[in-house]
Order: sequence, then structure tokens, then C-alpha cells
Amino acid sequence: MTIHLWLGLSLGALFVLTGLSGSLLVFDHAIDERLHPNLLLAARREANDPRRQVPQTPISPDWSRIDAVLAAAALAYPDPLAAKSFIEPPRTPDGVWTIWCRNNYGEATGYTQVYVDPTTIDVTGCRTWGEYFVSWIYRLHDELLLGEFGRTVVGLTGLALIVSIATGIVLWWPLWKHSWRAAFALRGGRRFHYDLHKTLGIVSGVILLVIACTGVYLVFPGWVKPAVQLFSAETVPAAAKLQSTRQAGQAPISAADAAEIARGVFPEGVLKRLQFPPDPDATYVARIRGAGDVRHSSGNSRVWIDQYSGEVLAVRDWNRRTAADTFYAWQFPLHNGEAFGLVGRWVVFFTGLVPAVLYVTGFVLWWRKRQSRQRQSRQRQSRQRQSRQRQLRQRQLRQRHHGGASRGV
Repeated sequence: MTIHLWLGLSLGALFVLTGLSGSLLVFDHAIDERLHPNLLLAARREANDPRRQVPQTPISPDWSRIDAVLAAAALAYPDPLAAKSFIEPPRTPDGVWTIWCRNNYGEATGYTQVYVDPTTIDVTGCRTWGEYFVSWIYRLHDELLLGEFGRTVVGLTGLALIVSIATGIVLWWPLWKHSWRAAFALRGGRRFHYDLHKTLGIVSGVILLVIACTGVYLVFPGWVKPAVQLFSAETVPAAAKLQSTRQAGQAPISAADAAEIARGVFPEGVLKRLQFPPDPDATYVARIRGAGDVRHSSGNSRVWIDQYSGEVLAVRDWNRRTAADTFYAWQFPLHNGEAFGLVGRWVVFFTGLVPAVLYVTGFVLWWRKRQSRQRQSRQRQSRQRQSRQRQLRQRQLRQRHHGGASRGV
């Protein structure tokens, strides 16, 4: 009881903050598109433009046009594009290409994003990650806006949440052993806050535990991987295979060619991201979502491609994975709910609101108990004062009585 109470009182605000920010991030893209439609939704721009045809679907974006997309972005924003990192296709039928560029200006946020209309090849705009609302919420959720120190605090908060959930289940268990009705009762009046706290806590406890455990892994993978690899090995291509071989007089292949090669490796998959070689010895890296892949947003399959010859140097196939690969691949999709589609996202969204309810109801219960104890303490002190006063009066009466008897003698 004491551990559960003081974890809630001391860290409850952090539980609430990470929960609410996490709920917002479940639908981060939808929120961002609603806030910035002219930047992120190509179909909202110049709908009568004669160049605009039927928008492409997110299932089959036209990767053959990415060289033109990159050229248009470089013409509009030459400085960021000199350090381009990777490109992502339109997320929705009326979405835009997103080019992520490493900042060279020393900002802590790290990336500039350039957006290009997939149909007209017009640049819709540019912004720095971390300086707009949704990315600010990401930083708040991930690191409390405090960099690596804040990220460590978030990870430790996740561990504390796991302990809080476990102690809550221990406190609830005797009710279940006594009567399932008592364990899940939800009554009104002064019992309402107590019943809501215990019932909502136990109903959401398993999902909260999964979110907390996956969150701890995402912050501290180095703590978890050694234990996992005691039972299964991770599929990691040898570093020597992930180097491009420079040939005299041979120019690098185009991004469109690299995308076509990657799609040829997984013809039934969806190319979700193409990472550009950061230096002359590096490779293209394609991320692909195959059939049954739980990571809808970016995919778990990867293809490493020599930037000069176009040779496929290594492949990680979601459908040919070890137990360790599966464990790692599930962590983020479980954390944000995408592993189970829209239903999973809504479940995680509402679960993220639960810590706020538990914190408020728990605080009310603690405050009432504290007030009750203070009342009892005041009453006890009042009774003690009254008792001392009675004893004092009785002594005074006895003294007067003895004094009068002495004078009579």
C-alpha cells in the first residue's frame, strides 16, 4: 500500500504527462495534417491545377518520380538538401513526399523536413522537426524537452509505472478472492472514487503494463537485448557487407533506381522509406512493409544496396525472422497500437488517458484519508485537552477540599 501510494503521489504527474502526450501521438499524422493542411495535404492546394490528376494511393506511390521530387526540393531549399537523410512517400492519397534532412546548423532538433506535392512536383514548404506542435509533443513524450537526461527520466518513470501497476494488482487481488462483484463494483456516493480507481486500474492494467514495458525497452534497449539474446539471436548483417564498393569512373545510381531495386526484392511489399548514403562508402537502405508486418508506419523488412553497382548487399525479411527479431519488431507497434490497426490505436489512445483518471481519483482518496486523519487527530487532541482539563479541575477541587478540611481542624 505504501509503495503504491507514494509512487502515485511522487511520480503521478509524470505518469499523466507521458500518458496524455502518448495519446496525442497515436494520431500524430492526422493531427498534424489537420493543423497544416496546405503543407501536408497536396489535394488541398490548387485543386483546379491542370497538372493535378487522380491522386496516387499510399499503397503504390510513384517511386519513379523521386529524382524529380528531390531536384525540386534541392532547387527550393539547397542547403538542407545537401544533407538529405531519407525520403518517405505520401501517407494518404492526398499526402505529400517528405524529405528528411540532417541539420548542419547545430540545432538540437536534428532534422529539417521538406515537402513536395507528388502530382505537380511543387514544393509545399519546409520546417524544422521539434519546432511545430506535433514534433514538440514527441519531444515532450520522449525526453521531457530535456535531451538525454529527460529521456532517462522517462525510462525510469516507465519502470516506476510497472511497479505501481504490479502493486495495484496486489492490492486488488484480495477483493477478487473474496467476490468478483466487490472486485469490479462501481458504486456512487463516497465510494465512487475508490471503485472507479480500482476498477479502471485493473481493467486497463494489462494494456498499461504492455505500454510501459515497451516504452522502457524503447528507452533502454541495451538493458533488454542481452536477456533476449540468451534465448535467440538477432538477424544483423555483417558490417563488411554494408559498404559500397567504389569503382573508378562509376557514378552512383539514382534514388529512383535504388527504389526500383528494393521493390524488386519484395515485389509484394510496400516501400515505406529510402535512406540515402551519408558518405561515399555507405549504402542505400530501404525499409519495406511486407504481408503481415506489424509495423504499418515504416515496415520491418530492410534492403541494403550498393550505391554504385546497385547490388543487393543484405536483406532482412520480416517473414524470415528469429524469435529475437520478432520480439524487437513488436515493441514500437505495441507501444502505439499500430500492430492492431485502427482498433489498436484507439485502445492505446484511451489507455493513455487512464493515468490521469487514476491520478485524480487516487489523489482524492489520499486527500480524504488525510483530512479524516487530521480530523481524528484534532478530535483526539481535543479529547486529551478536555481530559487534562477535567483532571486539573479535579485536582484543584481536591486541593481546595483538603485545604478547607485542614483549616477546620
